[in-house]
Amino acid sequence: MRGLVSAGVARDNVDAWGAISADRSDGDRDHAKRHSLRFQGNVGLKLSDVASTRFYASVNNINQQLPGALTRAEALSTPRKANAGAVAGDQGRDIDSLRLQNRTTFDWGALTLDVGGFVNAKSLHHPIFQLIDQKSVDVGTFFRADYATGPVEATFGGEIRRGTTNARQFVNNGGRRGALTFDADQKAQTATLYGEVRVRPVESLTLVAGAVYADGWRQRTVNFSSTPATGGRIDFDAFSPKFGLLFEPAADIQLFANYSRSAEFPGFGEVFQTIGTPPTSAVVSNIRPQRAWTAEIGTRGKRGFASWDVALYRSTLKGELLQFTTNSNIPAATFNADRTLHRGIEAGLDLAPADWLRLRQVYTYSDFRFRDDVQFGDNRLPVVPKHVYRAEVRLGTDALHVAPNLEWVPDGPFADYRGQVRTPGYALIGVTGGATVANGIDAFVDVRNITGKKAIGDISAAITVTPTSAIYYPVERRAISAGIRARF
Repeated sequence: MRGLVSAGVARDNVDAWGAISADRSDGDRDHAKRHSLRFQGNVGLKLSDVASTRFYASVNNINQQLPGALTRAEALSTPRKANAGAVAGDQGRDIDSLRLQNRTTFDWGALTLDVGGFVNAKSLHHPIFQLIDQKSVDVGTFFRADYATGPVEATFGGEIRRGTTNARQFVNNGGRRGALTFDADQKAQTATLYGEVRVRPVESLTLVAGAVYADGWRQRTVNFSSTPATGGRIDFDAFSPKFGLLFEPAADIQLFANYSRSAEFPGFGEVFQTIGTPPTSAVVSNIRPQRAWTAEIGTRGKRGFASWDVALYRSTLKGELLQFTTNSNIPAATFNADRTLHRGIEAGLDLAPADWLRLRQVYTYSDFRFRDDVQFGDNRLPVVPKHVYRAEVRLGTDALHVAPNLEWVPDGPFADYRGQVRTPGYALIGVTGGATVANGIDAFVDVRNITGKKAIGDISAAITVTPTSAIYYPVERRAISAGIRARF
């Protein structure tokens, strides 16, 4: 069951909007119940002809059981069942969070400036192999300046955020706290500066150049541990330039090309891992950021009843952060790969030959693999399928319509880094529908996996996979939902 109520109001110099949503579900599998209550809202004030400000608030209460992963045989034959360890430990993930933010804008015509700040507070109750109990607070500030005059546009901005976490772990006694096993104070900071210049030498061509500089650190102080554990600190930094162009040969048609570098810093789960003999929770001193150079070309546009968005990309990565499962109840360990390659196609095509007929299609081709790796050669990376096709045909208008849909994965991805075990492909068929009952009142229905197909939709990758490896998550079984939407 789901519900949402939202309302807004606007006056000359002030406006406000708020929404409350709630959901409750028994889940598609055993031990998969969840319920949540959320609030989101914002208030905007016009301070003058130049300045305006907006305050945002978000409050979330989320409680959910975790059914855990299954073996391949279980996922394909009894997908409803939960992992026995997940049930015994009453595994779940409960979150209470609060986010407050302000954004103030100054508009001087050719130059606009956004400044603001935010604070996030979160409480996590997460019984898994142990009961993880964390209280965290993040604070940050940001700015962004945009300048545009004639054929030249420029953007310059930055953000700094700092967080503290009291991270404790307990023996998991059926989802309840047992003896304290670990207590640490975690601190982290990440700061970024970015800039971009866009120049139009002729009306139909835009040249783009920019860069991002980021630095950060992760630090842990261990207050108590029942097993060997040490604190430590590790620092990162990265400079990522980018270059691109946008060509518009005709109205509603664009051709684009980009070449850019990117970097991803590891989080606490990657920086501090249990390593060595005897096993010790310590900083992984050789963990490093994931870096990549990506080339992309594509086109987007609209012509007649067709609209499209197509991109081809090729990324060469160093130090890709990859995870592998050691035990179905223990979070995956992370390592830096040497060199990997991501290349593929992302394509969307919509056809609307009539007001009552619309076809939407999305296709992705993903070729992700190691490159001359000492251990894994040129093996394909697990988890990501090579081909995925999704489509929906909508028949009718807003007054009454029905829309069959399809999700097709011809061949499933590999489950292991050795490239020995692959999941089967699948096709899921669904249908949605809607009708206008009265002015401002609509009814809708959503039927998923009509045929009740049993398939594997996600994987926790492992180095080596056996028939007893519990690393598979089944797709959603047949489900039907319906409701009413009213606007006043």
